[in-house]
Amino acid sequence: MRQVIQLILSLINNLFSNYIMDSLLNKKIFLLDGSFISGVRPYVIDMDSIMKHPLWGSNLLFDNPEAVINGHKDYIRAGVDFLTTNTYQASIEGFQKYLNLNYEQSFELIKKSVSICRQAISEENCGRKIQILGSVGPYGASLCDGSEYNGNYIDNINVKKLSDWHRPRIQALIEAGVDLLLFETIPSVDEANILLNILTEFPSHKACLSFSFKDSNHLSHGETFASAVERLWVNTFQEQLIAIGMNCLHPKLITPLLMSIKTENVNFIVYPNGGGIWDAVKKCWDNTQKYTISIDDLSIWSKKGLKIFGGCCNTDATEIANFRNLINALN
Repeated sequence: MRQVIQLILSLINNLFSNYIMDSLLNKKIFLLDGSFISGVRPYVIDMDSIMKHPLWGSNLLFDNPEAVINGHKDYIRAGVDFLTTNTYQASIEGFQKYLNLNYEQSFELIKKSVSICRQAISEENCGRKIQILGSVGPYGASLCDGSEYNGNYIDNINVKKLSDWHRPRIQALIEAGVDLLLFETIPSVDEANILLNILTEFPSHKACLSFSFKDSNHLSHGETFASAVERLWVNTFQEQLIAIGMNCLHPKLITPLLMSIKTENVNFIVYPNGGGIWDAVKKCWDNTQKYTISIDDLSIWSKKGLKIFGGCCNTDATEIANFRNLINALN
């Protein structure tokens, strides 16, 4: 019975994937949601405990699913085309360790993230098609030491171990019927390559790939963005990769990074931080010199191939609604 259900889900996913690809060719820019943490902030009493929790908010799937639903609903009302599951820092190992769940319970909790998105979409009944992106964060995020912003672990970790760590996360999201996967904040080409190789085990499914960066030219691990795009976009992966790009970076880095790309006909996904500067001492955002994204920025990025745009850290539903207005004006 499980195999029959999987076959049906694969057929449905193929239809949705074709719809998305056709739309990418015809629509200038899709709108992605913003920061999960910012989204649930109005619905969580002790936000400090969420920020400091090793699961960084994915524990709310277990502890407070209603807050997750409400956060999704705010983004739907803001006008998004894509809603992201709350699974960036979710893993079988993490749920077992920090929520005291067994393997099957952990697997089912990851799947629950997709049904929560569906519930939010259904209850909002906004009258437009909203796709669900299954968030798959880097292994480094689970280390809780900022490793996703340097990727140094990739030089020492066993490839099979890393593949085995990622695979059930991806499988759970696919079994739950997610429309697309989102490999995000990936610091290195090697980890991206591992994720895309796992994706080939599910040939009817597609994904977006988004990197983290250390400057206006290099991924966090040190590879140039241009070489990463050339290696991964013009490849057999392209059949399953619908967009490649960047997230969790300052907006000022976007233009030079996009302009560094010489590969042709690339679909880009871009979702920067809110424009402030992170104060590592005070552990908060300094918005005194916040960069405000303009329609001129979007116009430049659109001409370079931007197809999916949204927000990452320090962006909330208000910010996403502003992006909706900019996109509508541009389109």
